[in-house]
Amino acid sequence: MSDAGPDIDDRSFACARVADVMNQIRTDRHFSALDGLRGLAILLVIPHNADAFHGTLWPAAILAHLGWIGVQLFFVLSGFLITGNLLDSRNAPNYYRSFFARRVLRIFPLYYGVLIVTFLVLPHVAALPEKMASTQHHQIWLWTFLVNWTEPFGRSVEGFSHFWSLAVEEQFYLIWPFLLHRRDPETVFRLSVGLIVVAFVIRCVLVLNGARTGVLYMFTFCRMDALAAGAAAAALVRMPRGIEVFRRHSHRWWLGGLILVVLGALPTGIYALEGNGTYTVGYTILSLAFAAFVLGGIAEPTGSSRFYQGILNLRPLRSIGKYSYGMYIFHMFIIVGAGGSILARLRPVFPIWYPAVYALVIAVLSYCVAFVSYHGFEKHFLKLKRRFTPVRSAALQPST
Repeated sequence: MSDAGPDIDDRSFACARVADVMNQIRTDRHFSALDGLRGLAILLVIPHNADAFHGTLWPAAILAHLGWIGVQLFFVLSGFLITGNLLDSRNAPNYYRSFFARRVLRIFPLYYGVLIVTFLVLPHVAALPEKMASTQHHQIWLWTFLVNWTEPFGRSVEGFSHFWSLAVEEQFYLIWPFLLHRRDPETVFRLSVGLIVVAFVIRCVLVLNGARTGVLYMFTFCRMDALAAGAAAAALVRMPRGIEVFRRHSHRWWLGGLILVVLGALPTGIYALEGNGTYTVGYTILSLAFAAFVLGGIAEPTGSSRFYQGILNLRPLRSIGKYSYGMYIFHMFIIVGAGGSILARLRPVFPIWYPAVYALVIAVLSYCVAFVSYHGFEKHFLKLKRRFTPVRSAALQPST
């Protein structure tokens, strides 16, 4: 009995510290630095999809061609935030109702609003663009969030090519809550690590069997290591041992992620979009690196992490992150609908810099449209989320 006393006291003290950190994570629902990461992600994606850099301004061109990794960052952020929410409410009596209602209110109004306007309203007012009209018979895959499974085989609608990633995330939202219900963080962490390994193995097998590039890029099980890496990070900061690791290395996460990104550049040809190195180890390296960036974004701002978080907390970057969902939805429509005329006007004025200026113009226009969409439309649905707040009376307790 006398030997057991100190162990019990130490364990109680450790559990109390864990509870303090987890309560902070649960109650501080909004991490401003993560808004900055969202902003960074969309600012990577837009120049990439604008596709105006062709052998000019090579430093900017390299960055634009690398912009596809912004989607990977979005996936990691989703995995982290969604898993955190699910773990914090895993014992709540309204667990499923609150989660699905809040996701629907965030995603569906704008997503389906765009589909309704494009396919049900616009044809009665004006003619759709020729390529969009000729492919609109594939729209069923957009309505059902399955386009990531059909687009690699040519069954997609022109102008909606970027919706594949929204389909991946929606499938994640649909399945993940059932796997996590009443699961403790340790179990979720092991599950997430297992999924990272499985995704890597699946891609290797597909590469060896000559799978289509679109399959490797868009199929959910090929991209689930990014979602799982974010999930593992969320579970880590809710585990007793994980919290100690998180705190001990709080000033190293962002640097560790940066080192991973640099090391991964060699075997992937600087993350070439269509390269076997990227399809295999590249996706996994980026997933782990971005998970480290996320952890760096929520760590205490001490030492070098203060500089990192200072950048992410810049007001313009956070504002872009706030409207990043709308920017992602609308930017391709701006590119398809007005990109040609914008380029034609910019080339004579900026004969060398026009690709960079063009990407900037698309980003600014996307931001403006997203701002109007958020405040004029989306916000009214988001206000309803408060009706579906998870009941915390049976909230997460620290495991021992």
